[in-house]
Amino acid sequence: MEESSQFNSHKRNNLILFSLSVFYIFILGVAEEWLDTKFAYITLISAIYIASIYTVRKRGAKFFYAPAFLVILTWLAEIFKLTYLSEITGILSTIFFIYVIVLLITKVAKSNDVGILELLESINVYLLLGIAGSILFKAVYAYHPAAFNFPGDLLPQHSNFIYFSFVTLTTLGYGDIAPVSSMARSLAIFFSVAGQLYLSMIIAMLVGKYIGKTSKNLTKQ
Repeated sequence: MEESSQFNSHKRNNLILFSLSVFYIFILGVAEEWLDTKFAYITLISAIYIASIYTVRKRGAKFFYAPAFLVILTWLAEIFKLTYLSEITGILSTIFFIYVIVLLITKVAKSNDVGILELLESINVYLLLGIAGSILFKAVYAYHPAAFNFPGDLLPQHSNFIYFSFVTLTTLGYGDIAPVSSMARSLAIFFSVAGQLYLSMIIAMLVGKYIGKTSKNLTKQ
């Protein structure tokens, strides 16, 4: 009974993180054309910081220091337009998300099953990787505005960095937004390689677990 309750709790936490990430990535970008979504992005990323901790079972008070600290830095940087603080927050956010991503991948790797929870965790890793990339690219732009080439009158908004991050992650490469500085190009290479490696590894891992489970069930029969 306790194990079932724990499983449902983990599934619910991952579903919440998934929903927040989807809204952050896909929905706000559409609304950005008509509304000022600056504070909506900050609110959502703050919620994603906190939800990320729940997905990796870190519920002790000490584990909330990191997301709480990031939430404070994010709001301060945006409200007071502190460029240097935006850069620091971007780096710390990326480290935080990498920490969560490693823990989620470890959970999937240690799992003996391939179910809805493992699929949600795997998808959340990919979404968090893209979100981390968007924050880091935005921090690079805050440090060096000429690091990216934006076409025409396109403004460097949140949605554009999210778009560029996932285009890079998937190696789609439309070429409309291009990294110019050496730092921006190095990060683009890193995220493009990381995205392809992750997809290859996670698919192989999940398929292997599924085949292994199916083989065991056939043997028992």
